[in-house]
Amino acid sequence: MMKKSLAAVAAALIVHGAAHAAPKVSDGTDAGSTDKDAPAGTWAAQAQLGLIITSGSTTTKSGNATFDVAHRLNRWTLSGGGAALYASTGDVSTQQDTTAHVQADLELSPRTFWFSTARWDRNLFTGFAYQESIASGGGFKFIQTPATLLAAELGAGYRIDKPETLTAGPLGNVISRVREPGSVQREAVLQAGLNYSHSVTQSTKLVNTLLVQYGASDTTTTDSLSLQVKVDASLALAVGMQLVNNSSPPPGSEKHTDTLMTVNLVYALKNPKLSATVGEPVTVTGFNLP
Repeated sequence: MMKKSLAAVAAALIVHGAAHAAPKVSDGTDAGSTDKDAPAGTWAAQAQLGLIITSGSTTTKSGNATFDVAHRLNRWTLSGGGAALYASTGDVSTQQDTTAHVQADLELSPRTFWFSTARWDRNLFTGFAYQESIASGGGFKFIQTPATLLAAELGAGYRIDKPETLTAGPLGNVISRVREPGSVQREAVLQAGLNYSHSVTQSTKLVNTLLVQYGASDTTTTDSLSLQVKVDASLALAVGMQLVNNSSPPPGSEKHTDTLMTVNLVYALKNPKLSATVGEPVTVTGFNLP
């Protein structure tokens, strides 16, 4: 049911983005004005969907979905998106993660920009009931060519964490979770991000994103690597790997590093002047984006 709902939401968002991205049909009254105002040059969107089901003595299911959209408005680039990850063994859930983010970038020069971002993450297996953060700072594009982008961000912000004590079952499932009243952690954080993408060939693209949020109680590091191979103008296959590390997870969360590998189908409403994640030089979907 969850995977069907995620697919329905992703489809609805894609249709909505297509409605905005489609060029306007000229009525012959003012062709120049129509071309100038057409939103095709200001919108971009991308959706990914992956699903694996195995059956035998035990049935396992896993699925992930992401969606990103960006809009260019003069010197501003507004972007946002979300991601969801689910896995189960039999009737037991072994992974549930939902993330969302929004970001606004102000272009200061062809290579420099100012960003402000907000993130939300709810992962039921990390030891945090939720993690929320806001941050703002500056960014610089070291390399910006048609084939390669290398950009970095550095800023400061504020994070709210809600730790919980987990008791794990034999399958890696959570059999109990305890949240102490008043245990919410609030602290200033230093945020750094690095985004790299390179078109190896006309049909192959390599993307790597790194996000680090340093706080007094915990430092969260997320690194995502993806190789995308184009199928046609809109579709691609992506093989990805992500590492997520919490330096000081709550009690009961013994793992400091989580590893995620995905094989996804990617559908993109492409724009030669704008990337769906151009406003997201760091990872797209909160702390644990597939």
